[in-house]
Amino acid sequence: MKTTLTILIFSTVFSLNTFAQDTAHTVLEYGHSSVNNVAFSPDGSILAAGSRSVVLWDVETGNYLRTLEEHTGNVYSVAFSPNGRTLFSRSRNLSTYYLYLWDVVTGEKKLSFTYSRAAFSTDMQTIASTGDDNTIRLWDVETGTLKHTLAEHTERVANVEFSPDGQTLASSSSDKNIRLWDVETGTLKHTLPTYSVWTIEFSPDGQTLLNMVSNNTIRLWDVETGTPKFSITTGLRVFSPDGQTLVSTDYDNTIRLWDMETGTLNATLIGHTKDINSVVFSPNGQTLASGSNDNTVRLWKLIDTRIGITILPVDAPAIGDQLTLNIGITNGENVTGFQAKVSFDKTALRYVNSYNGDYLPNDSFFVDPVIEGNEVILGATSLADNSSGDGTLATLTFEFVAIKESTLTLPEAAIVDSEGVRLPFFFKDISVIVGVPRLREDVNLDGVVDILDLTLVAASFGKTIDKQQQVENTSGDVNEDGVIDIVDLVLVAGALGNKAAAPSANPQASVMFTAADVQKWLSQAQQIKLTDPTSQRGILFLEQLLAALTPKKTSLLPNYPNPFNPETWIPYQLAKAADVTVTIYAVDGSVVRTLALGHKSIGIYQGKSRAAHWDGKNALGESVASGAYFYTLKAGEFSATRKMLIRK
Repeated sequence: MKTTLTILIFSTVFSLNTFAQDTAHTVLEYGHSSVNNVAFSPDGSILAAGSRSVVLWDVETGNYLRTLEEHTGNVYSVAFSPNGRTLFSRSRNLSTYYLYLWDVVTGEKKLSFTYSRAAFSTDMQTIASTGDDNTIRLWDVETGTLKHTLAEHTERVANVEFSPDGQTLASSSSDKNIRLWDVETGTLKHTLPTYSVWTIEFSPDGQTLLNMVSNNTIRLWDVETGTPKFSITTGLRVFSPDGQTLVSTDYDNTIRLWDMETGTLNATLIGHTKDINSVVFSPNGQTLASGSNDNTVRLWKLIDTRIGITILPVDAPAIGDQLTLNIGITNGENVTGFQAKVSFDKTALRYVNSYNGDYLPNDSFFVDPVIEGNEVILGATSLADNSSGDGTLATLTFEFVAIKESTLTLPEAAIVDSEGVRLPFFFKDISVIVGVPRLREDVNLDGVVDILDLTLVAASFGKTIDKQQQVENTSGDVNEDGVIDIVDLVLVAGALGNKAAAPSANPQASVMFTAADVQKWLSQAQQIKLTDPTSQRGILFLEQLLAALTPKKTSLLPNYPNPFNPETWIPYQLAKAADVTVTIYAVDGSVVRTLALGHKSIGIYQGKSRAAHWDGKNALGESVASGAYFYTLKAGEFSATRKMLIRK
């Protein structure tokens, strides 16, 4: 018996070159069964519908084009490739899964296979499929040919997942290992041992892999190095749009925000009284929404308030010398009170006293500190006004009772408004190391020599330094010759070179420096012929940093956030210098905006200060409509296209 397939195209389902009125619709009829899925081609000219087979229509005329008949079960998913030349269709018959690739123009089948799991790269150019033989196969979507067979797992592969840039594939198996593969070469990059694998998931920036090992525990891995980052216990978890923050929920009805780079706890959001069922970020990442069994939905504004500790440096401490510690706040908003706990090593330090800082008003009530073992608990509250901005919450004084390395830590803190409601904040610094002579390479006085110190020296090139700045050790003039130059930078790099971590393992490097910066420093260092061991170590570090900042190939990376409203950043990397443009297209192929980025040197353009920025407006300065768009990067002979979505 003939059945009739009817598809109604209302104003909520449309292609950008076929707009429907509020009540107008087109009826496409063809004898078939119920419709499970529909999809438009990227240019909006063809509509595909999946049922027991796949049917194609011409959208403008409503004419039937062809039927693609190979599936033996219901087709539950159809999708077009970004260039519109290939159609994907998936079906299931009993416990067997099938995937077909079709040539849209001819209707011919390009590829078909059965699979246990399958995943598409973000550019829809590669498919990863698994079977019963413990292998993974990578297929070229355009040609339907087999690119690589990945055969390191010893048991059946349970999950496969592409990184956002499509360059890395993660796979997990019953052999209790996660493996990271180079998609282009098919080679194994890292094996990550774990005792169980429930799910695997990449962060939006592709730098972290999440591995759920049980119902309430996840591990996070550094994708570049294959090393573990940290583990947490969680109910729900979600990444921020920029991939820098992980949100987790726990059975105490709280929400925790974790820094993805350091693994530190940035904030704990308290308010729900029953189980939290859902958490989601707004597209711009500035607001978090949560829903709970307490019948409430709460919106959390993630303001950039930060609390941390700093110390007044003591270059050569002696027993009896005093150490001053400040608990500081930046970007506070309507704060009327705080409470904080400071932990210290009693065998190295003795607590002396503490007092209110300059942040809260002078007439604020400062609670008498409570000393419990190696912890000091203190707090204050304003009796009248609230405070905003930056300042010092409290100052503490300690005395050295032994000269040895020890750590001062801020494990807990809270700030409240005039209603006594806790305000969200991020920890900036939670610990400092004291009791050892401070390295002059530690330019920002945070107790560690790192990429930030290198940045401060580079930003101060050419400055002359007076004697007072040298005494205070705050200038960046590491060799104390009165000027900040390449010698100081190489000495800081030499201190960095003492560490085990390679430059490529530091995600800050690609944000703060370009390959051109580092190449210039190396040229300057080579001209003055630095031969001492520290300088040689610094030059080696800069050479390694240059290699880490020099991409092996030019590529277009996924925009972030995505979906977005109203703006997004488009990262990319260049293996050679080129004139760079980014062109935004509507789904009908019309140009929305062209971003001429100029001539760019070799390097990684990933942070917001370097990536291409689109404000969601066309060439006339008008905000564009919600929907799908495509962006194409052209750099010399290189060209690549990705898809993005504006959601308003």
